[in-house]
Amino acid sequence: MAEDSREMEENRRKAERQRMLEALHDGIQRGEEAEDLLWQAVLAYQEYPFYTTSGLPFFYTIKQKRNGEYSGELLISRKEGSKTLTKSSILLAFRKVLEHIAPAVEGLEANPDWRPEYSGPKAIGQIFGISYVYSLFWEMGLIRVPEKVERNLKGRL
Repeated sequence: MAEDSREMEENRRKAERQRMLEALHDGIQRGEEAEDLLWQAVLAYQEYPFYTTSGLPFFYTIKQKRNGEYSGELLISRKEGSKTLTKSSILLAFRKVLEHIAPAVEGLEANPDWRPEYSGPKAIGQIFGISYVYSLFWEMGLIRVPEKVERNLKGRL
């Protein structure tokens, strides 16, 4: 019974992540408030298993304030101690990616793969925690990566 409950919860989370990604991609294509949509997707991906470009697993949770609201600080499981990533770092990286997405969105029908390709995290920019953001953006379908990097991001070294 408990296993069925866990499976149902995981299916619910998967459906929620998918719904958030569709809203995010639609928002980007329509030029809507994509940053708010991105943050909703980031919330939906808490505790999701990610991999770095070197294939190391990690997940994150978002710290909550005393009143229950999210603080905007992601606690990364990869490092011992208190490795954190801030909402502002994620949004900074997102703005940089959007600069490359915007021209492609206009010609979306001619080019259905509007996502820019980045060879590695630093190609987006020198942003604190970019290696984690890179994995997150790839999983969310916001960027493309080289095939070798993709294998690592999938956890297949």
